[in-house]
Amino acid sequence: MKVFQFFILSAFISLSLFSCEQNATPKIYPSKKGVDSAYADLLKIKVEEKIRDDKEEADPKSTKTIAKAQQPKKVVKPVANVDKIVPFSKDNTRDTLKITYAKAKKTLTKNAGQTNTFVFNSDTAKKVAIKISAQDTLANIRINHIKGPVDSIKGGPFGKTLIFDLPAKGNYNFSISEKPTVNKPYTGEYNLELQLLWK
Repeated sequence: MKVFQFFILSAFISLSLFSCEQNATPKIYPSKKGVDSAYADLLKIKVEEKIRDDKEEADPKSTKTIAKAQQPKKVVKPVANVDKIVPFSKDNTRDTLKITYAKAKKTLTKNAGQTNTFVFNSDTAKKVAIKISAQDTLANIRINHIKGPVDSIKGGPFGKTLIFDLPAKGNYNFSISEKPTVNKPYTGEYNLELQLLWK
């Protein structure tokens, strides 16, 4: 009986030692078929590019017509169908906003017919909220337009509050001016608040 117990105990110890020596993560190697098919796809692309280059060298007129046909049509979206953006004035001001803890606040003085432009860095924010306010709640003042780091990112005119998507990282410009359809231009102080948003 003691021999049998000794045999079982030694078998258990040897099995536990053997199981400890195995690798925790199995190794997987790529199959030759998968590697060959990946190279075949790359070779096919290179052959197609070479054939296309040879055709372009042989017939330069056809490539120009193909290039014109393949160019996407530029879609120009109207900024507004009734309202216009106020052009920049001679005494236009330009200021870089210092953003602290995703917020900027400033009190400014605006002259009649003047456009105030502000620059801010979007950092990693997804949206920006801008609000302007004056003591006179009916003051002829608004966020005129916003322009992004890429020419295609622009919008406006807006009102006194704005939440704008920031699709690209970089410096954005926005301007504040009067509404041109109102005859009374605004002169005086106004408050500007900006907040970067990540939701």
